[in-house]
Amino acid sequence: MSTILKIKERKEEYTQSEVKLANYILEHTHDIYNLSVQSLADLSQTSPASVVRFCQKIGYEGFQEFKIALVKDISQSQNNDEIIYEDITIHDSVREIMQKISQENTIAIENTLKLMDETEIERAIEAIANGRDIYIYGVGASGLVAMDFQYKLMRIKKKVSMYLDSHTQLASSVHIGKEDVAIGISYSGKTLETYKAMEMARKKGAITIAITKYGKNPLSEIADINIQVAGMENNIRVGAIASRIAQLTAIDVLFVGVAKKDFALVSEYIQNTRKIVEDLKLK
Repeated sequence: MSTILKIKERKEEYTQSEVKLANYILEHTHDIYNLSVQSLADLSQTSPASVVRFCQKIGYEGFQEFKIALVKDISQSQNNDEIIYEDITIHDSVREIMQKISQENTIAIENTLKLMDETEIERAIEAIANGRDIYIYGVGASGLVAMDFQYKLMRIKKKVSMYLDSHTQLASSVHIGKEDVAIGISYSGKTLETYKAMEMARKKGAITIAITKYGKNPLSEIADINIQVAGMENNIRVGAIASRIAQLTAIDVLFVGVAKKDFALVSEYIQNTRKIVEDLKLK
């Protein structure tokens, strides 16, 4: 997982000192390896203790391990983390909008693949494949992603429920059992309706899977399994563009992982669902 991306994706969680450190590191990435803890603290107007805590917060034992990881990032020939997200403005031409959206979506997909933990993905696939009933929760743009996941799992004969109405989602969580799986989708990880449904599912003993942005958030903290995605939004958020693409990438990975566990049978299921709607297409 990219060190630079780790720093960028967790900015909302930082203290004032950590914001100073993050900004200095991102602006002087190539200089960090030659600095001591004290030097970085002085240059960023923080303290040596703040430097060490910052490194530990993003997953490193200390400053030395952080520096080594940062050097590896820099040395990689393909480093898409350094591509800047450009805001879409009212003055952009259609061509410029096309280019910016394409670039943003591509980066969201690539960064999501870097962020996702393979072990957590495998655990989620196993849970979904073996779960009795699957309940998927999400509202707004995340609700549309949840619907897409429901449709995919339904096509391979999984017993899966997803309700667009948040009250119905909450009501369904009361009936979850220990053999079931609850999946909560919320980019921020702070959506109250999704959190409450997942909280109830956890109390009922179901396996809980959260699909959220990278870093700590309320939803990830109550989930058994965490699938964390990238997708830094533009300052002008014209819909949940990058975050939605990142979430769709995650559910596609999970779906294919579940499907390949018994691909011969699943292939038959998919063919059957395709045939039933074939006659509805215009000739």
